[in-house]
Amino acid sequence: MFVCFSHSIHLLHLSLLVAMMVIPAALPAQSLVLYDADPFAYPLMRAKFYAFDADGSTLLQLQPGDFTLTENGEERQVLDIRCPTLTPAQPLSAVLTIDVSGSMDGPRLALAQSAAHAWIDAFPAAGSECALTSFTTTNLLHQDFTNDKPALRAAVNSLQAGGGTHFDAAFIDPFAGALRIAARGKFKKVIVVLTDGRATGSPEIISVAKQTGAQVFCISIDENLPEILRRVCDETGGRSFTGVTTAEEARRIYRSILRMSQEIAPCVIEWESGGCSYFRLVEARLDMYGAAAQTSYSISKALLPDIQFLPSPVLAFGEVSPGSSTSLGITLKAAGSRFRIDSILVEDARFVITDLGGSPPPFHLGAGEERTITLRYDALDSSYVTTRIRLVTTACSDAFFATAGYRGKGEDRRVITLLHPNGGEVFVAGSDTVITWEGITPQEAVRLDFSADAGASWELIADNVSGLRYAWRVPVVASDHCLVRVTTRETLPVPDDMVLVPPGVYRRGDLNGTGTAAEHPAHEVRLTHAFLMSATEITQRAFEDVMGYNPAQGTQGDQHPVTGVSWYDAIEYCNSRSRLEGLDECYTISGDSVHLDAARTGYRLPTEAEWEYACRAGSNDEFAAGEMSEPYCDPLDPVLSELGWYCGNSGGAERQAAQRSANAFGIHDMHGNVLEWCWDYFNVYHPGTLIDPEGPGVPGTSQYRVIRGGMYSSFAGACRNSARDGAHARVQGVIGFRVVRTYR
Repeated sequence: MFVCFSHSIHLLHLSLLVAMMVIPAALPAQSLVLYDADPFAYPLMRAKFYAFDADGSTLLQLQPGDFTLTENGEERQVLDIRCPTLTPAQPLSAVLTIDVSGSMDGPRLALAQSAAHAWIDAFPAAGSECALTSFTTTNLLHQDFTNDKPALRAAVNSLQAGGGTHFDAAFIDPFAGALRIAARGKFKKVIVVLTDGRATGSPEIISVAKQTGAQVFCISIDENLPEILRRVCDETGGRSFTGVTTAEEARRIYRSILRMSQEIAPCVIEWESGGCSYFRLVEARLDMYGAAAQTSYSISKALLPDIQFLPSPVLAFGEVSPGSSTSLGITLKAAGSRFRIDSILVEDARFVITDLGGSPPPFHLGAGEERTITLRYDALDSSYVTTRIRLVTTACSDAFFATAGYRGKGEDRRVITLLHPNGGEVFVAGSDTVITWEGITPQEAVRLDFSADAGASWELIADNVSGLRYAWRVPVVASDHCLVRVTTRETLPVPDDMVLVPPGVYRRGDLNGTGTAAEHPAHEVRLTHAFLMSATEITQRAFEDVMGYNPAQGTQGDQHPVTGVSWYDAIEYCNSRSRLEGLDECYTISGDSVHLDAARTGYRLPTEAEWEYACRAGSNDEFAAGEMSEPYCDPLDPVLSELGWYCGNSGGAERQAAQRSANAFGIHDMHGNVLEWCWDYFNVYHPGTLIDPEGPGVPGTSQYRVIRGGMYSSFAGACRNSARDGAHARVQGVIGFRVVRTYR
């Protein structure tokens, strides 16, 4: 956890924010598990939990006053605790299945053994039975069904690690696949799998599990859970747990799984939530036992009281002659739930509210309601002025801005001030929070840095960040000398043929239920650096100017996208263009081996994460400008037909660049026209948050690289934001590319 404080350096273009963090190296042992946080009547929340005493027995006689509960470090009021009457446990035929691949050797195997012992200790010897299997790319039955606890403990102690991993071996392969063993069970069939691997498995696992009637629970030491495990747990009524890295946590989870599988109902805790964060890390502490547990949930924007400022949160009055006045209006629209505005405070007397658009404060705006407020600017001189108009409100957004005057003439000296964290907050290491600041307009960019050694060295959090806030994951670092700073920066010019894409967070993959298996599971991606991206696909003229030849010569024209380029051709173009412009080359090439250094200033192919982020441009729909209504060629999809060329409107040929509308980032032709190479190998997705990913690691024998965007002959569905495929890196077809540069 950490505590923050701040101070400012009073310079026009610099403000230093300092946050002191104290992060413990380890959390105390836990005998509490918290899960299924549910905004059932937000801001009222509830979650399920099991509590255990030191002997592993379930605690039921609990009251609200026994708990302290926080969300993102802020204490919430616990309203109610409800625990069920203890009922007879369901008899079980349980199979403990443990990954003993080579990567499990050492502490990880010890963790698995400790968890299995916790299960055996709590397992009812009378009326139930338990078996133990292990797996690599093969499997082994260490102990068949028994209620003999010493025999089970001896079997657990005999486990040794070594080999690869495959989930067919864990579940269905002869002779000791867990489902084969479970099928012989006399009672309710339960399988508990512990693994650290990102292996694969066939869909047959799910069908056999359903036929067997087994309930499957999965525990992953890694933060990511393979898709096949997630599905078999979900579809058999079990649960999955990820990021289990301590023996105590694993023991606690095994005890909880035992209660769930025995159909012993959990307790329920209810509390009143609040705040404006979309992501909430919940920590509950059972104070009398010194036990704690965490869970998390996300809140829909529709549940939060927020204001949308139209057309922009900045009223730009422009150049106003001294001695004259001008007026502008801004519309306040309730973008979420109902909120109240108590007053509107203008910080600069040169700006005056002349029309409130209705009754004076206090007033309410319900969901979808709006009000237009008019401001007048009285120019006393030609100075450039920036001011904040603050709203005293229950909404999450509480200010908009106004600018006026002549840039560079007596510009106001401004101080950037840290709003959050600004002193006294407590966060759990690894949790999500926000860094917010004020003193500049939302469009102005800053750089955020982190130090774990009182400023002796700094690590970049994110660069070129705008919007006055940044979603930040608190580093997991044991230090009491941690600092955060924010500085404004002089930005580099953006070339005419490129667009600046800001850093941000988005969900990658199929978000709409219209995608393929290759687009699952959807997962969060955080891009901490801004980057420059070609506004269009590289044209035939642009390619020939650098490389001296046109692989698509004789087709279409100079301003059409270049095609007939392999992935390696695109890599060579990037390095050649970097050399021509005096930039550092991003690629080191040795035969078929290519190494990327994305920190260099030169040109490179976009990573797949950058490509989809730039294509979406903030959209969670199938296309950058809205939903897909027609997945094929005919009838025409009205959204896609405005954005790109596909089988419904291309006439069967690629088209000149930039003839369709740009997306919100100002980028053309990301939907359709020609396919586009990305840097990454083509491979499956995994769940969990990724930060600045450069693609999956694949053995050197694989030469399939990601292609994106669809093409002029594609169905609409193949041109969606998340649609993806792979092609051999030496293929030269209707594939083009665009380039990016890391923006420093």
